[in-house]
Amino acid sequence: MGKRPKQQVTARPRNTPREISKEIPIDLLIDVFSRLSMREVARCRCVSKLWSSILRRRDFTQLFLKVSSTRPRILFTFLHKGRRLFYSIPQVPDPDRNKYSFPTPYYWVSSSPISAYYQMHFPKDLGPSYTVCAPIPGLICCKSKKPMLCNPSTGESKYISLPSATTKRLNVNTSFVYDPIDKLFKVLCMSDDFVSRVSTLGTEEATWRTVECSIPHLPLRKEMCMDGVFYYLAMRLDHETSTPYMVVAFDVRLERFKCLPMNRSYINIACSALIKYQGKLAVAWLDGNVIQQHQQLELCVLNDGDEVKWSGIIYELPSFWYNLAADTYVYIVGVTTAGEIVMATSHPREPFYIIYFSTVTHIMIRVEIEFGIVALKPHCSMISTILNHVEDVELMD
Repeated sequence: MGKRPKQQVTARPRNTPREISKEIPIDLLIDVFSRLSMREVARCRCVSKLWSSILRRRDFTQLFLKVSSTRPRILFTFLHKGRRLFYSIPQVPDPDRNKYSFPTPYYWVSSSPISAYYQMHFPKDLGPSYTVCAPIPGLICCKSKKPMLCNPSTGESKYISLPSATTKRLNVNTSFVYDPIDKLFKVLCMSDDFVSRVSTLGTEEATWRTVECSIPHLPLRKEMCMDGVFYYLAMRLDHETSTPYMVVAFDVRLERFKCLPMNRSYINIACSALIKYQGKLAVAWLDGNVIQQHQQLELCVLNDGDEVKWSGIIYELPSFWYNLAADTYVYIVGVTTAGEIVMATSHPREPFYIIYFSTVTHIMIRVEIEFGIVALKPHCSMISTILNHVEDVELMD
């Protein structure tokens, strides 16, 4: 009898991502992808053309932005040898800390430093020194002669092509603003001749529109966006009142200014910030300096924007405040979505701290942040801290 021929066994090919996607509804894939981290989303884009197209869909990018808004991050940025670097950490480094039972008032020092995650950097050709605008969901804009827009989450950056705002040789203060109703990004420019101009990004031909403000003023670089309004702290230049400070509100959609005079003759500008306090605009500052041991955290809260009514709130800082921030400069950064006021140091070659202060429990938590050997080298500028950064996976095509 002859040998029985061997039966040839062929291995069943594995399903390709396209075949898997055919079996799984697109809506379900989008829901699963929205729960991934930025790194994992970037890897999934490389799996197949189909997955890449799904991850570029508008419904996915909007869902991811919505999900990531529940897990905001803190951005840190500083200049190193003329190049602006960006790092980040989760905004709540220890999400379980609220489970701990602390006596009040109390402070807690993180047992070990947190290593910040490197995000991206700007190129060197933006000028010797420049700052960044208050962030809009997912995007950052630099205040330089050649404005650049970047997405720290994807690492992309691109120059904003705008005509010159003025033909005169004037200093121009550029701000990046957003209209959440029409979903439009705009650039607001204020020059030394007290003329303000606004331009809409994404239009076929960028043009400047002049916007008038009733009171001449000097912007003080304390700014924030909230509910479609761009606010910044300013000093009046009309000398018609003994209280020189005011907050200027720019309605991004209507492109109108409104001045909100403050009933304060003194504000510690160096340690101040505009914050969102219990859903309202507030100006916050530390009374005094660290060497004199700050004893108070003062807030001026806007209760009525129509009639411009402010109220003052003072928080007496606990006696251990000096131990938390001894021998270093501390300034107010903003407020987390959980309502904690965040303060930070700024010098890169000293231990860098962020301090969380609960206005409800008066609990203070200090966390040390490390940036590796880069921040320890010379030629580093002061570190700027930006709260409530929301990761956005939409590519800047």
